[in-house]
Amino acid sequence: MEVTNFDDDDNPTYNRSYSLLDSVYEPAKTVSLIFSDDNRLDKLDKYYRNVKSTVLNYQSPATGLFPTKTVGDCNYAKVRDCLYCAASAWAVALAYRRIDDDKGRTHELEYCAVKCMRGILYCYMRQADKVEHFKQHSDPSNCLHSVFNVHTGDEVLSSEEYGHLQIDAVSLFLLYLVEMISSGLQIIYNTDEVLFVKMIHLGK
Repeated sequence: MEVTNFDDDDNPTYNRSYSLLDSVYEPAKTVSLIFSDDNRLDKLDKYYRNVKSTVLNYQSPATGLFPTKTVGDCNYAKVRDCLYCAASAWAVALAYRRIDDDKGRTHELEYCAVKCMRGILYCYMRQADKVEHFKQHSDPSNCLHSVFNVHTGDEVLSSEEYGHLQIDAVSLFLLYLVEMISSGLQIIYNTDEVLFVKMIHLGK
């Protein structure tokens, strides 16, 4: 399949053949956009500063997770919120890949996204026994937690205190995991992590 954008001020021309099975983000790895002026680069830098000041400045250096609140002393990190934070950094990183002189921002943003995704994976893998129990007994007490300590990755809030049974959060994690890996990020490091992801994806 071939994609062509007609040449005008807003849509640079490029051609690339790709399979229907490719990630929707796959073309971003090879396409180079030509900027007609500095306004677009200034706009991209503005997005970077916004993500940096409102999101990345609050990332835990230990786990890579993000607190649910940035005001006061908040030790809770929700999986869904962390995924959205990682996605914001990843999205800007994809745009910076098309810039020749990105001042190292592509690597910085990608690293923050990977650190968050691996932080969530670390929290999930510490609950691997819950996955096995949940397959036998679909009880909320056996589901993967959706809230963790932002600094340690420990479980917080029991199943009686909070509704941790959030299949959409696990599904969103798997979706972003696949798309980020397809875009070229290395998130999975070893066989144990591969087997765990397969277990929560296939339930085997």
